[in-house]
Amino acid sequence: MSTIVKTSLYYCEGRSNKKYHAEIVEVVGGNIVNFRYGRRGGTLTTGTKTSTPVDFTEAKRIFDKLVKEKTAKGYTPDVSGAAYQSTEHAGLKTGFMPQLLNPITEHEAMGLITDHNWAAQEKMDGERRAAHAENGYVIGINRRGLIVPLPQSIADELQAIDDHSGAIRVDGEIIGDVLHVFDIHIHRGQPIHDLPWIERMHLAEAALSQCQHIKAVPLAVTTDQKGDLWNNVVTNNGEGVVFKRTNCPVTEGRPSSGGDWLKFKFTESATCCVLAINHDRRSVQLGLRELSIHPNVTLDQMTPVGNVTIPPNHDVPVTGDIIEVEYLYAYEGGSLYQPVYRGKRRDQEISDCTINQLKYKPKVDEDGDA
Repeated sequence: MSTIVKTSLYYCEGRSNKKYHAEIVEVVGGNIVNFRYGRRGGTLTTGTKTSTPVDFTEAKRIFDKLVKEKTAKGYTPDVSGAAYQSTEHAGLKTGFMPQLLNPITEHEAMGLITDHNWAAQEKMDGERRAAHAENGYVIGINRRGLIVPLPQSIADELQAIDDHSGAIRVDGEIIGDVLHVFDIHIHRGQPIHDLPWIERMHLAEAALSQCQHIKAVPLAVTTDQKGDLWNNVVTNNGEGVVFKRTNCPVTEGRPSSGGDWLKFKFTESATCCVLAINHDRRSVQLGLRELSIHPNVTLDQMTPVGNVTIPPNHDVPVTGDIIEVEYLYAYEGGSLYQPVYRGKRRDQEISDCTINQLKYKPKVDEDGDA
């Protein structure tokens, strides 16, 4: 057995300091693609992307795809671990990192509806996208902080704002050819990160008032408005409601708990890690990490939460992949009930696969009451 091709990748940002090794190994009957990953200085988790030997052409395809997926998430061959350094994305990194949300319970949400320090918006079911226009140059920015294309209709409207009022940067979610904006960071050429969020949203509403393809997500500020928003989202089978502290500045990333931006989802879904493949059933085993365990958890430290069947129109994910799963509810200490596979999450890390995402089936007492 001999190693034919290998690479080492690193990631260092915030509290994360990780490494990832991949290699093509020649064995009897062909080649296999193995990987090892974990925190620098710690014990590495090992695995393989090939359950049986394959020819070199197929092994190289699997290897190249694996390396591309990791570098797309910010891993780099540069030992500094600086995100995207020495990769094809190095020149595309913008420095923008989105403000992320933690989930809350329905009871907590009810409290925020009556709290005048919090406003609410409908949770949009799109792809995270910031957009920036300055001096005739317009770019889109994805969740990973990389430059990505924008629909021409959105780019044209941003260009018009830049030409008339100066540089603008908005943050939102894109659905089709509409960018739904829930924050603004640069207005009339000036950074406004330290302004209270409610003031930033009022500026966004004014700046985007003439746009057809860039729309400020409507605000619900009073208790009555927040209650009406909640009921409308439920009636229209919307995804959920987001609550934001009205006086908060822009804060990058996701806090370990709580925070200024919180979400309640009516449709249950969880970002899970694939622990293993059930080859005989075309399904995979799901895992989540306890909050008490370090974000750079190994697979054997994750809590199993059941299995999900992979539909015929989807490729079966491999061990270590991050996937999205919808479900009806979860059992305390058990599995997801009626899970449905929704696809891979290439914009998420294993640190995002936390067990606090889950919503559990209400417990019933001896009298049959929940």
